[in-house]
Formats: sequence, C-alpha cells, structure tokens
Amino acid sequence: MTRRLAILSFLLALASCGPVDRDGARLSTYENDATEALVREMLRTLPDLNPGVPKSHSISLGEIVPKRDFTPASVPFFKRFEDTGLRIVSAAVLTTTPPDNIIIDPELRVAAYIVQIRHMKQTAPGRWEYEAGWSYKKLFQRKKWTVTAANGSHKIEAGEVLDGNLE
Repeated sequence: MTRRLAILSFLLALASCGPVDRDGARLSTYENDATEALVREMLRTLPDLNPGVPKSHSISLGEIVPKRDFTPASVPFFKRFEDTGLRIVSAAVLTTTPPDNIIIDPELRVAAYIVQIRHMKQTAPGRWEYEAGWSYKKLFQRKKWTVTAANGSHKIEAGEVLDGNLE
C-alpha cells in the first residue's frame, strides 16, 4: 500500500509540473516579459492575408503536433495583449471547420492567426533565443528570433526563416 501511495504521489507531482519543451523546460516559464515583447512584435508585423476580414488571434506554447492538442498560453498571459485592440482568444477554445479544417474562433466563426512560441532558451542574462512563428488558414512561417533586455525595454531581432509557405 505504501509503495502504491508513493508511486501515485510521484505521478501527481509529475503531472503538476505541466507541459515541457524539448529541452525539458516548463512551458509556463515561457510566459515572461521577453516573450511578451516578442509576441507584441509578431502581432505588429503579421501580414494581413485577408484584408478587411475580421480575424482572431491566439497564442500557443511549445510544439504543435498534428492531430493532437497544443498548449495554449494562460489567460493571464494572453490578457497582457488587451491593449493591442486585437481579438485574442485562448487556443483552448479554437476549433476547425470543414472542408479544409481551417482553425477558427468558434464564437465569431472567423479564421484565427495562431502565434506559436515553439522554443525558448535563455543564452545569457537578459538574452533569449526563440523559434517562433504564426499560421493563418493554410499559410505559415517560422523563424528564429533574439530578444535582449536592457534598461527596462526589449530589443527584438528577427533571424533566419526556418520554414513556411509565405511567398
């Protein structure tokens, strides 16, 4: 009985750690000021692929595995972007619509931009390297980014494009 209780306690403790990235870092650690600065830059520079049509935006953390759930940013994190004037919804509520399985905001029934913070690594004090991208309908792009903190602000530098189908 004691052994079963110990195993159960271990499994519960492990589950409470939450999802992790490929290096074993908890995805919840991605929700910091540097990531906020990066997401703001990405939202600011997203291409308008369907001008004049309303859009929703969502933020996911870590890998997005086809035919599996992805990890949505927490509500307190995505609420940091309320001042952008964009409609930002939790990735947990998104759904798909036939026939192409386009990801949509189910409340407005419009396509959603997904901003994905795929990987984050702190490389020095005040410096982070990211793999981050976006998708909208069947278009996507992922690239490397560097965020550097200095004097209370963040400098965001876009790096090489890793993959995508935006021409």
